[in-house]
Amino acid sequence: MLFIEALNRVGTQPNRPQATGRLKNRPFITQKDSVDLSTTANEVKEIHLDSEQKTPLTASSSIFANLIEHILNHILNTELSILSPEELNIDDKEWRLFLQAPPNKAQTDAPTTSNSYQEPEIRKQPAKKQLRFRIPVKPAYGPPVEMMVLVSAHQGSPEIPYFFSMLPKENTLPLLKTPYTPEFIAQQITYYHILLDLDGEQDQLAPLYPLLTPPPSEEDIKTPDIYGLRLWRTQGSSLRPIVLGDKKMGLLYIGHYPPLNSQAQTKYESGQKPHYLYTKA
Repeated sequence: MLFIEALNRVGTQPNRPQATGRLKNRPFITQKDSVDLSTTANEVKEIHLDSEQKTPLTASSSIFANLIEHILNHILNTELSILSPEELNIDDKEWRLFLQAPPNKAQTDAPTTSNSYQEPEIRKQPAKKQLRFRIPVKPAYGPPVEMMVLVSAHQGSPEIPYFFSMLPKENTLPLLKTPYTPEFIAQQITYYHILLDLDGEQDQLAPLYPLLTPPPSEEDIKTPDIYGLRLWRTQGSSLRPIVLGDKKMGLLYIGHYPPLNSQAQTKYESGQKPHYLYTKA
């Protein structure tokens, strides 16, 4: 992903008119910038991202996205770029992406009562492995600052990605160069915890295909290792999707689009009825 200065088009292009349409006046149902997934949640939650609900890309989010890109290229031994909707020129178009956030614990972890049928005991999987990545981040001048990203397999995912058993727990990556001043780098968060799963659809970004110019073709199919890839940033007991992998579009950064509760949105929209003033004398 390009650093934010390369995305800053203020003063270089005229202001574009805001898109109009039926998506424009949709209410912002949640006041949170993430979806609450408490440790006791055992159900899949449907969320969605809305093009009309986003926060601006910042230099800090650009650093975070480049850390993720650096890590994924190390894990997959490849050279992929994480792109943003702004870089693809679809940030001002209307779209929605629906995702299913897996529960933090599998249903089999739920307690059973003495009257319930006892399933045969199944040997539990080994504890989920966590990978720690230390990355020296270099400002435009001066010494680098070490940042650390802890990557965990999602506890609610039915399958642990293969590379958790192939990589060592501790990993030190090559230098990540940035165009920022030492003072700005010193102000950044130096520790992140993200969850990773491969539970998405291979074409989970398909709703965006028609918006691309030109639309992706079969020749654009990316490495299979990122099919259905989903990265989530932990914020207390809440999760926020940050990167999605797609077989045609590759890796897309969506960390500045707050997830919306689809069930709450549906209930709100279905409950909207016209209100009439009672005027009978």
